[in-house]
Amino acid sequence: MDPLAELTRLLAEWRRLTELVWQAILGEHWLALARHQRDKALLRPQITRLLAQLRAARQAAPEALDDSFRAAARQLIALERRNGQALQAKCRSKRQELQAVSQTLRDLQGVRRAYGHARAHLWQSYS
Repeated sequence: MDPLAELTRLLAEWRRLTELVWQAILGEHWLALARHQRDKALLRPQITRLLAQLRAARQAAPEALDDSFRAAARQLIALERRNGQALQAKCRSKRQELQAVSQTLRDLQGVRRAYGHARAHLWQSYS
């Protein structure tokens, strides 16, 4: 396959996976998120290889490839940034939930210490 056509196909696949990552983040589907990120990691060396091929060919015969790929790269970067911000927001939210649950657990342990031992002593006295 032509390197330019293959690169275009791989960038479209990257974009598709990036949208799936977005949906996984919003839906809190963490296993799907990990799978999509793994799939994107597999695309990275292929994209790098094709870019190197195109750069080498461009030096021999300069073309106007840069503009179309710059636009695609800007779009992908914007989508990745959006996903990163959404993931950070989810992480903050989950940390807050965890802190609230931890505080509730500490409160319950305090109640147990305050009232739990007194009851245990009463039961032992009737034994």
